[in-house]
Amino acid sequence: MRSPHLLRARPGGLTRTGTGGRRAAWSVLDQILSSVTNFALAIVVAKLGDKYELGAFEVVFSVYLFASGCSRALGAEPLLVRHSDTDTDDLESAAASAVGTSLVAGLVAAVPCLAVAAVIGDGPLALPLVALGVTLPALLVQDAWRYVFFAAGRPAKALVNDLVWGMVLVALIVWLLVGPNPSVAALVLAWGGSAAVAAVLGVWQTGLVPRPSATGPWLRRQRDLVPRFLGEFVVGQGAAQLSIWLVGGVGGLGVLGALRAAGVLVGPARLFLTAAPGAAIPELIRIRRRSPERFQRLVAVMSWGLALSVGVWMAAVLAVPDRYGEALLGANWAPGRRIFLLIGLSWAALGLGTGAMVALRVLADAKGSFRARMLICPVVLVVPPISVAVGGEMGAAAGIAAVSFWSAGVWWAVYRQSLQAAGERPVAEASFDATVDALD
Repeated sequence: MRSPHLLRARPGGLTRTGTGGRRAAWSVLDQILSSVTNFALAIVVAKLGDKYELGAFEVVFSVYLFASGCSRALGAEPLLVRHSDTDTDDLESAAASAVGTSLVAGLVAAVPCLAVAAVIGDGPLALPLVALGVTLPALLVQDAWRYVFFAAGRPAKALVNDLVWGMVLVALIVWLLVGPNPSVAALVLAWGGSAAVAAVLGVWQTGLVPRPSATGPWLRRQRDLVPRFLGEFVVGQGAAQLSIWLVGGVGGLGVLGALRAAGVLVGPARLFLTAAPGAAIPELIRIRRRSPERFQRLVAVMSWGLALSVGVWMAAVLAVPDRYGEALLGANWAPGRRIFLLIGLSWAALGLGTGAMVALRVLADAKGSFRARMLICPVVLVVPPISVAVGGEMGAAAGIAAVSFWSAGVWWAVYRQSLQAAGERPVAEASFDATVDALD
């Protein structure tokens, strides 16, 4: 039944339409657009700033990634797992609660950003942190609306939302570039301000108003998933971010700037990997209920496809002459290009592990996901900081690549264990046994 407490901006817009293939195509287009939006901002910062300003942006962007990951664990991911195949009324009520939870998460996360900026007082990091703190609630709400559209099987609406965000961001960046030397803080404000426009658009698209007052009841209803999803993310991503900060502490902002420059060169392929799970989870949930075997095959195809897409992008970047690279990234081209191959390989390895990680979400195996993170975490914390102490920028990149290949192996091992626990035999094993039986 329709919740009596559900606030509406206008008649609802979450009725499911379209085929699985069409939804997947729209999802891919949205991920590409979302990647391009963030990629464009990183390119502008890399072009206009030195490696220390780029290092400051790396810290700000890592804080955003950490906050958005926590927000997804609290709201968006339980919504995908529990409501990707429920009726429209139930989905709409859950969506308003999940987005409201993301709004609360953004307000809470803004406080330490502003507090740290006040303590720093000056330097290249303070004002960008203030800009992030001011706009973080809007950034997290906009991200939550995208997940609502994925859960509803309406990724075309997510594409429209991201398109508006991108158009407003481009307009603001062009306006800033007309003035003299726009700061990193101003660019972060433009990024977050354009997300605020898209967040308001999400209210109109869905006909729903976020319900922050429903945060407590929502978290209680998802108490079997949220603690493990959040714990998994905090342990995993928290370790990754702490590792980056340790690398910066050992090697300085210059090393962080070089790593960020190489990350910019990985570009859309990198951001596509981070965004792909949101589009894949709801479709794989529907597919698994119809055909567990097809689900397993698609998980493998997804992993290899993501890894190969990174490889193709790497080949394209490696073919770029230095003069064009310097025109694109300025002084940051040389340090980024120097370690690009290792950083690219690390993202290819992450692509291999992404399918298994997504599959654990589809299986609702939060315990297995958390176990995988706990196996990966110590390696993430130890290897890159030691590597940068031994080999500088190149050592840091080699350490990150080694950790990525280790994590891919862990994800696949835990996924196979989860399949067996669910009573589903891995497709490869089943095919092998069928062949043996036929020979006998």
